[in-house]
Amino acid sequence: MNPILALVALATVGGAVVVVAARDTRTVLLALAVTLVASPLLADPLATPLGLAARLVGAVLGVYLLWIVARERGAGSPGSPASPTGGSRIGWPAEVLLAAAAAIVGFAAHGLGAAAGGPALASAAGFAVAALAVAPVVTGRDVIRLGTGLLLLIDAGLLVRSALGGTPGEVEELVAAAMLVVLSGAVAALAATARADGSGAYDFVDTGRVRVRREPDAHPLDQS
Repeated sequence: MNPILALVALATVGGAVVVVAARDTRTVLLALAVTLVASPLLADPLATPLGLAARLVGAVLGVYLLWIVARERGAGSPGSPASPTGGSRIGWPAEVLLAAAAAIVGFAAHGLGAAAGGPALASAAGFAVAALAVAPVVTGRDVIRLGTGLLLLIDAGLLVRSALGGTPGEVEELVAAAMLVVLSGAVAALAATARADGSGAYDFVDTGRVRVRREPDAHPLDQS
């Protein structure tokens, strides 16, 4: 086992755990950046410089688009934190155990019964990240949590693809980078819209807003 690849896989899965478990939006985005930047390094051999650069730029640009929205949340009040996102409901220790179990399954199922072209650690990391992404995608009630879950799910698919088919080519890396940027931009736009509704959060629906009943425009005639 390559120790460098093992450290990269650990960073990838560890970042995904923080993304799923943390509630502070900026912490989530920093951890997401770690996962997305480390993922393309889980290949043997590494991608070509152009392909690797495309993935890294796509990862950084995608996270930066989300970071702009989180940074603007605290504008006007120096030092104030960004609006929180929904964290893990089962706690980070349970998320770590879930990721570890999925990584073991992915490592053992490397190649899925056929000859694999990539490292087994990529398969292990892909399965772990996919398992972590399920809860945000299925139960996420705010834009940031759902969006980061979808980004993790795409990244997991790219990892498993590298484990099965080997190092992606330049065009494939460019397409993957573009996909990450487009999804991040869509999530950032939705998050900005959710923030602008006055609720101070990224929720899809502001459940805390009190509905004011409006008096009818037509009034009965005075019979007196």
